[in-house]
Parts: sequence; structure tokens; C-alpha cells
Amino acid sequence: MKLAIATYKTEIAPCFEASKKFLVMEIEAGKIVRETELSCENNSPVARLRLVKNAGVDALLCNGIRSFYRDMLEAENIKVYRNLSGQIEDIVRNFLENKITDTCSGNKSAELPCKFDLEELIQMTYEYFSHHGYQVESSETEFPIDIISTYVCPKCRKTIRVAVCCSGHLFNWEKEIRELRSVSENYDATVYVHAPRERVAKTCHEYKINLLDPWMLENPAECDSATPIPALYLPVRGHDRIYQEYENN
Repeated sequence: MKLAIATYKTEIAPCFEASKKFLVMEIEAGKIVRETELSCENNSPVARLRLVKNAGVDALLCNGIRSFYRDMLEAENIKVYRNLSGQIEDIVRNFLENKITDTCSGNKSAELPCKFDLEELIQMTYEYFSHHGYQVESSETEFPIDIISTYVCPKCRKTIRVAVCCSGHLFNWEKEIRELRSVSENYDATVYVHAPRERVAKTCHEYKINLLDPWMLENPAECDSATPIPALYLPVRGHDRIYQEYENN
């Protein structure tokens, strides 16, 4: 297996989002066979997510980490062990001896709203929709909608108006989705940008909200062929025909 550790000198870094060094260990038969140090000079938290993901690790050891980032990593099957502090050598030894268990089940209600680079996520989402042919409105929106975009249906040529929310305004994603649902009833479609965890996906589906995986935003040039209208996986009201034809093909 591969293990990543957010480091600060010889200790576990206090905060994943600010860590500039990561130690990657390859473990075979309970022993460390190879170590590599990775550096992240980019201040973007998304860059750290990308660095860990591209390293192909199975688990991450860290101290503080926001739920948003943990969700993104665990959606990629990277197990996150948090709230760890002390010397790296001691933490790794405890891990190899199976003395470290799931550390993500604590009191989440005490965590503050996710104040990560929301503007960066919004910008990436803006670029994703723009690349896929949407016209993005620049007018002020109602909380928690970040982007209002329009798309011309290739079948009937009518305009589809979409409300987009980038997660992170509120710590409680369930409350955020409920807020989004209540303010987007007059739109043709709604999109929520969040890691596709099972409960999140189920809630979005029940509320008829399209769930967009943030990893998709990294490469907007890669055309999304999983749906006839980009980012809209659920049939759009009044445009069922194009979805029926797509499924039949």
C-alpha cells in the first residue's frame, strides 16, 4: 500500500490545507520499502488534493483537515486519518501496528464552515460551464447559488436556465442542499458541486439536483459524454425527449 503524510519538519503538519510537504511511503508486508518526499509550492488547497491523488496513495495521515477535502479524497478511495499530532516516526509506527483507527467520527458539529478557496472552486466551475457551451450570467445571485448559467437545448433550441452551487458555504452539506433546493425552484435545472459521497448523491437525487464531482473541473476540455446536456445528468423539465433519444442510442 501507499501512505501519504502531511509533514512539517519531523512532525505531522497541523493543517492539511497549508502543508507544503508530503511524505509518501510504500509499505509491503508491514514494512516501509520506499520513501518519497513531495513538495507543493502552490498555495491552493486544490493543488494539495491533486498532489495526493496523483501520488496514487491508499491512505493519508494528517492533523486538521476540512470535511470538504476529506470527502473529495475519500470519494477517490483514499482513507483519511485525521487529528494526529506528534513525531512522524511515532505516528507511522502506530499505524503499522494497527494502533490508529478511524479518526473522522468525532464531533463534526464543532467544525467551522469550510473557508477554503471558494473563489477558486467557483472560478473552476465557471470555466467548466463556459467550456461546455453555457452562457454564464454575471449578475448577483441568491445564496447559496454561485453561478447562473444558460444553455440552448440542441433539440428544441429553447434556453435552459441552470442554478449552480459550489459546496462550502455551510459546514452542513444537508442544510446547504436544502437551501439550494428552496431557492432554485424556478430554474430549469440545479447543479451542486461536491464529492460524490453516497449520502450526498442520494440526497441530491431525491431533490432532483445534479451532482458535479469537483475532480471533473480540473479538465474542462474533456467532453462529458455521459449525458446529452453537459453536467445535467437528470432529465430537464420540458426536455425529456432529448434524454429519451440519448438513452435509446
